[in-house]
Amino acid sequence: MTSGLKIHAILLGTLFAVMPGCGGNAQDRASKAGALGHSEAADASATQVAAVDSSTYAGRIQVKLDSSISLRDTPVSIPVYAGLQEAGPTRLRLRALVDLRDLQLKAPDILTGPLEESCNRQIYLEVSDIAAQGDNVRVEGATRAQFSRCNRNEEPGLRYFGVTVDVVAVGKAEVRDQCLYFTLDGLDLDPRGLIGGAANIFGITNRIKTAVLEKAGEVLAANPICPPLPESFSVLDPNYESGGTREIEPGGMGGAIVGSVDVSAETLVKLLAGLQERGVLEFAE
Repeated sequence: MTSGLKIHAILLGTLFAVMPGCGGNAQDRASKAGALGHSEAADASATQVAAVDSSTYAGRIQVKLDSSISLRDTPVSIPVYAGLQEAGPTRLRLRALVDLRDLQLKAPDILTGPLEESCNRQIYLEVSDIAAQGDNVRVEGATRAQFSRCNRNEEPGLRYFGVTVDVVAVGKAEVRDQCLYFTLDGLDLDPRGLIGGAANIFGITNRIKTAVLEKAGEVLAANPICPPLPESFSVLDPNYESGGTREIEPGGMGGAIVGSVDVSAETLVKLLAGLQERGVLEFAE
């Protein structure tokens, strides 16, 4: 049975290798990776991507999938490095490392924006930096809060107080429903200057904290990272069991996924038929 699984693993690795956007030699492709996706400021100079440590996704067969997703109308590249190993009569153990450094680069622009816009309170978040720290993610930025009186049209009128608060948030990811979901574990606020001291006294800092937690929770819950498989490989019935945030390189953000895929004879026949229909494989008549 084990030898049969080895054959299945080799066959599966070969099929990944011939698929567009897939690679059978993940380590070579990682070391030759070009520039990450960029914001306008980063487009001026290409950033070389450091190779991903193959021990984070080691397996008998190692493959790379070049995939992308869209977050709030922003395309984000998420290469997936996967290792496959014998696990049971009809399944292969999957260890995957999702490279989230392009998300890390683009997330400040994606997350920056208004947290609350009412006639008497306007709170705006600006994210300046995101970095991985072991199994956590550290986010730094600032919020600007303005308080005003509502006019007759229920629009912001006379402003009577404004404050800027530095924000440091710590979060992590966990695997749920075949995706990586990010959540906040901690949030520290530091109001600036003498006005910031007044903000603490009058409870304004707590209002800002509540707004950040509520809005961040909504955005993170609505935008999980779901690594897409090539359409033909959906028959493998991947089951992601555990995982979370991982630091790829100093400060570099990644996500680890552990699970399994179906490699029964019936599934492989369906896979081959699907690839033939797409013209990826050609069989003799």
